[in-house]
Amino acid sequence: MAALPPRRLNTPSKQTNKQQQTELQILLQMGVPKARAEKALASTGHRGVQLASDWLLAHVNDPFLDDEIPREYILYVCPTGPLLYELEKFWIESKTCCGWNGAHNFIPHITLVSFFKAPDECALQLSNTLKQVVENMGPVLNKPITLERYISQHFMGLFVPENDAEYLKQIALQFVKDVSHSIMSDTNEHLDALVTCFPWCAVTSARCIPKTISLESHVKSLHLTLAYQFPQSHYNCLKALVEKLETNHAANWELRLYSRDARLATRQVYKVLYPHRSEHPDELELRIGDYIYINPDSIQTTNDGWVDGISWLTGISGYLPENYVERTAESEAWTVHCVMDLSQFDFDESEDDKTVDVDDVDGRDMISQAETASVRDPESLEDKIEENLVKNLDQLDIISNPSKFMEKNSSNLSLNSISSEITLHSKSSPNRSNSRKIYIMRHGERVDFTFGDYIPLCFDSSGNYHQKDLNLPEIFPAKKNGYASWSKDSPLTNIGIYQAKLVGCAFKKDGIKIDTVYCSPAYRCVQTCDALLEGLGIKNQVKIFIEPCLFEWLAWYQDGFPEFFEPEELQELGFNIDLNYKPIYNLTELKSKLDENIEEFYERNFKLPETFIKDQTLGSALLVGHAITLDTCSRKLLGKELRKPSDIAKLMHKIPFCSLIAMESNNESLSWTLTEPPLCQITHMNNQRFDWHVIEP
Repeated sequence: MAALPPRRLNTPSKQTNKQQQTELQILLQMGVPKARAEKALASTGHRGVQLASDWLLAHVNDPFLDDEIPREYILYVCPTGPLLYELEKFWIESKTCCGWNGAHNFIPHITLVSFFKAPDECALQLSNTLKQVVENMGPVLNKPITLERYISQHFMGLFVPENDAEYLKQIALQFVKDVSHSIMSDTNEHLDALVTCFPWCAVTSARCIPKTISLESHVKSLHLTLAYQFPQSHYNCLKALVEKLETNHAANWELRLYSRDARLATRQVYKVLYPHRSEHPDELELRIGDYIYINPDSIQTTNDGWVDGISWLTGISGYLPENYVERTAESEAWTVHCVMDLSQFDFDESEDDKTVDVDDVDGRDMISQAETASVRDPESLEDKIEENLVKNLDQLDIISNPSKFMEKNSSNLSLNSISSEITLHSKSSPNRSNSRKIYIMRHGERVDFTFGDYIPLCFDSSGNYHQKDLNLPEIFPAKKNGYASWSKDSPLTNIGIYQAKLVGCAFKKDGIKIDTVYCSPAYRCVQTCDALLEGLGIKNQVKIFIEPCLFEWLAWYQDGFPEFFEPEELQELGFNIDLNYKPIYNLTELKSKLDENIEEFYERNFKLPETFIKDQTLGSALLVGHAITLDTCSRKLLGKELRKPSDIAKLMHKIPFCSLIAMESNNESLSWTLTEPPLCQITHMNNQRFDWHVIEP
């Protein structure tokens, strides 16, 4: 290779000046109006010109793009580390047992400064002010913050003692004071709105204070809210969860400055579950990765399942199908502007293995899919926003110019085929009938996720069961240790059984052959197997292999191992169980693994498919387990790295009841690939409990 010739560099002048231009100046040079440029930068957290440009392109049809609507800002102190994982676990348990309450609308936090409005041109100055305050305050927290439980009929939380709260209050007070001097005095038209939103201020009239704000007295006790705005009927359940909460876990603390679209204040946030292309002018197009702002009244009053919403991605409003979205934390749709570490304590991160942000019973979605890991680093949030913007802008471009899409992708075809770790096959892939297949499925709808703490509702003091809802089972089989044992081994609802039977009927309709059936010992999984085989028409021909190694992660059962039925007991209950099958783990061996970490859990679940593929005489198999089973039994077989505990929650909420994946072997290379499932998935609306008293007034 030829050597580079020497280059004579010019004296830096104009180039240096260009490099010193601000993001706003660059956008103005691009021809973007000043108000739009400031709004785009504020909405994306001043994460660069490219991201702001993408935001503007996505919002080109936003009817409010040119309206002067100041964003609302809030200052949080947020925990990280083991304490965060413990709190996230509590968030999931409380939502699972008692449904949604006000705390689920936000990530775990301590509020230092409540919502206040500021014009878009002040967004960067707010971040710089906060950084300057922390730097001027000197040393960060030099000891852990203690938290004291507080439980009442209307509020439950963790309060910060005064001696620990002093440093945090000083930060908040100084931040408000500096903001009042630098921002409020320069933007008098926003003075009223700003002052009234600061909870630390004791002023009664903004107009009486031309330059400064009185910051004395009105300082609330700092606290981390665990539950509020909940029905009184949920008090005992929430109280038990709060009392069980371990608050002495190690933690570091971060200052986080967030902002939100002011329109969000009166609306709830929903995340898109399924894409939807609008068929009528008044419909809103849905894209995966988008969030929708929906008025709660619209949800309550809809009579056809369609509601009015506003897209976070585009700012456009329209009607959308309610069952295509799912409520999530409001904070998922916020923008992070600044993150500052307040402490840097060292702690054993192996503690994370057992307190991850995943449901302790079956991987239900975590409320703070506010993506706690993402908001800790503003750059990672930028990546997330930019990924959604670019991906969805590409989709918009593809719709209007499909030939461009073909040209773009044809040049990358070979690269994509090499880099792809899993080959996706269509139903028409050749030689499918000659290859072995593994189907992995989650169980159907379970009673405890549908009815919460159903045992006090359905069993009287004598242990007699009473069917209180048509979706509840007609009978509960007797357990050795009494009806309380059902709390850790929930059965299916009648809808859950019907779901599984529908899947079996679809298998039969498509002519899918199942030679071997493996099942987790959980009763809900056995019921799912039985109903599926009945729908398939082979209930009496194919026996079920009860395999304890398929059960979910035992770290979620530290308060007690479930009481499962023995195979012989299941057979007596009418299930077609193979009593001659020798499991990889028996129940006693499974119980001994209560302290397993995430790697050991993946290894345990993978033992079954690993054993199955070695025996070439077994044909195709169906594995029925839990939400996470779809990942743990396929991950290593597909040559993928194991997921980190912090990544599991992101997957769990995407695996609803009776979800099914299919894997197929390559007879030549003996490798396995993930294929398109051979049948449709199941989607249906929620059906809340009806109270006939509503007709009385």
